[in-house]
Amino acid sequence: MPPLFLQPPLWFAMITALAFAGGAYGVRLLSRSGAISTAIVGFVVFGLGGGKFLVALLAFFLSSSLLSKLGGERKANANRQDNKGSVRDAAQVWANGGVAVVCVLVFYVMSRNLFHLGIWSPLKLRYLLMLYLSALAAVNADTWSTEIGKLSATAPRLLTNWKQVPAGVSGAVSGMGLLGALGGALAIPLVMLPLWKMNLAEVFAVAWAGFLASLIDSILGATLQVQYRDPQTGELTEHATLRGEHTAKVRGTAWLNNDGVNFATSVCGLLLGWALLAYGVYRFY
Repeated sequence: MPPLFLQPPLWFAMITALAFAGGAYGVRLLSRSGAISTAIVGFVVFGLGGGKFLVALLAFFLSSSLLSKLGGERKANANRQDNKGSVRDAAQVWANGGVAVVCVLVFYVMSRNLFHLGIWSPLKLRYLLMLYLSALAAVNADTWSTEIGKLSATAPRLLTNWKQVPAGVSGAVSGMGLLGALGGALAIPLVMLPLWKMNLAEVFAVAWAGFLASLIDSILGATLQVQYRDPQTGELTEHATLRGEHTAKVRGTAWLNNDGVNFATSVCGLLLGWALLAYGVYRFY
């Protein structure tokens, strides 16, 4: 990997982040606010963390964006349930990438002993690398589960009562969706395996943390995430208003939307990663 990519100067990281965000905005993967937020996230991750941090973030963004475009016609009905489409806005960018950004900032501060806080040991810094991957594995697993699950020929089932519901309803799971979650959770550590010289125990811990976090996402989606009912069609939706009229709240907490659940999923991925690493992989180090 070229030194310029491994540890780029800040000016190069800024130009790269702006170019990438602008390109994604141009092909309608990001809204204007999403492009601005992506440029900020990319600059922090690439500029302060370097190329090895950036690869994992790109693996999440590109794979999830491509999957969101897959099977457009088959997903048309399922996408009606979503409050937002496949074009990501600022809230979605920070919900999925905010925890990863914090990990990079902490790594930068502690690895360089900024503010005279003391230099962390190599093992603590290694922990942080794995937690960064665990947070991304969680949101990647959730995104893959959602996008692949929408293609399932069998209607998903709601976790709370196991009744079949239309594809796209938050908190519903299907066999294809679970396989997608597993694939998404595995993809992040497998991509990083040669770059960070991960051992199989670390790969397993990160992937398992991501997969379990995606299940927690489904539980939150089925219980606490706000859901409304379309007064005309009777379908569940994440929209508070449709066609200029208010929808009826069915369940959940009004302030907890899909972005909030995604952020919680990322945090859960980090915490689960820490537990698996602390009490398993690194227990005897």
